[in-house]
Amino acid sequence: MVVCPQGHANAWNYKFCGQCGLPIGVVAFPDDEPEHQDSARDVAPKRRGLFVGVAIAAVVVVVAVAATVAVLLTRPSADDSAETASPAFPTGGVDPAGMVPQCTAAPAVQAESVDMTPEGLTVGAAFLSQCGGGNTEAGEAVRITVADGNRDIAAGLFDFSAAPLTMKPGETARRTLVFPAGMYWRTPAMFSGAPQLVFHPGEQSGSTAGAAAVDRMVAQAATDPEHGSIDGVADAVLGELRDADYGFVSGSIANRWVPQISSKKAGLTVDGKTLTSADVLRDHLDLRAKYSGVRLVSSGQWTTFNSPDWWVTVVGVPALDPAAANGWCDSQGLGVDDCFAKFVSPLFGVEGTTVYRK
Repeated sequence: MVVCPQGHANAWNYKFCGQCGLPIGVVAFPDDEPEHQDSARDVAPKRRGLFVGVAIAAVVVVVAVAATVAVLLTRPSADDSAETASPAFPTGGVDPAGMVPQCTAAPAVQAESVDMTPEGLTVGAAFLSQCGGGNTEAGEAVRITVADGNRDIAAGLFDFSAAPLTMKPGETARRTLVFPAGMYWRTPAMFSGAPQLVFHPGEQSGSTAGAAAVDRMVAQAATDPEHGSIDGVADAVLGELRDADYGFVSGSIANRWVPQISSKKAGLTVDGKTLTSADVLRDHLDLRAKYSGVRLVSSGQWTTFNSPDWWVTVVGVPALDPAAANGWCDSQGLGVDDCFAKFVSPLFGVEGTTVYRK
């Protein structure tokens, strides 16, 4: 360190003071005066200036040395550096590459086809991720509903953990969804156009290792429809079927003998099971799919039934006598308690309108 004429400390290679700008160099003292002219008063200022400069330089050196020692004492050793080194990632040890927000938005689902198959209501569905990076659905109990506006068609729980659905960004993934009997309430004949599908994510499984992608998935269990309750939907559909069939029954079956193949109502106990509206509807839809010409009749609309609250399934092959109607039952191999001749009319009483097979 060097000191300028004003006593400011500067680096050794400075030519001018960094504070006052004076040139730095050897400061010439005034010419010595004759010794006899010096006095204690004259010499003191000169020596005082010299002492001040030396003192300032000494202070600067001490400060510099102290700072250097402090740095050396606080610098961590090689071992300490290994233990206290900054983490590889400034986010608490989390790799920024993995800090992608998890997609929680349910995918959009669109029906591309709807058919009745031996397995049940079958829907060809297209899935599109609602997240920019795409995502994979692997829930164990994914609820998917099908509806025509507010008219529920089907609902079921699907296990995507066994067959994860991977949706790449901007690409459509496809699956065929099957809703077995009891998980659908309306058939394709009861609605027009493409229905609306809603995907309700299920709880993600712990691991999907070894799971294989599939094209066809069958619902594992029934679940609530998108609107209302299961029995509420069943009651509504039974009413729709009754109303839709009434015209045919009135014009072609009324005052004729026909095969009656079922009569059910909610609350009835059959084989130890108390039926619900959903059970009654399922029974009728099964028969409707199995036999041609099946129609639904509400007993309360016809005078030949002894109770007004039964849902009766008949086959639209009207005959002029009960033997012909029972002959149809024989041809189908149905049990005597499952099929018999019934006279449907709004004019006659109950007596004589039922003929059982022997």
